[in-house]
Amino acid sequence: EGPLPLLDPLHQIKAHKTYVLRTIISPDSKMLATTSADHVVKLWSIPTFSHLQTFSGHQRWVWDAQFSHDSNFIVTGSSDNTARSWNVAHGDTICVFNGHHKAVISVALLDAS
Repeated sequence: EGPLPLLDPLHQIKAHKTYVLRTIISPDSKMLATTSADHVVKLWSIPTFSHLQTFSGHQRWVWDAQFSHDSNFIVTGSSDNTARSWNVAHGDTICVFNGHHKAVISVALLDAS
């Protein structure tokens, strides 16, 4: 057993202005979502990694995101004490889930049929 081999990235993207906090791949494997300390979520196409959409609306760091099973929606959680659901195709906020007393640092979505 020797040292682990060095790995070179296949792709690098300049995704955000500051820390990337989470990356997830959509269930249909066509999109990558990145969450960040810059208050936004960005969506990238796979395999080209071209920018598809920016989800703006959170007021603080976005810690987590989850896609719906059909990859049409995304749910996000933020330090602004909210979770949001978004329409992936249009980038619109569908719903803001208020009432949390602290940061929403993790989200889960159970929507399989």
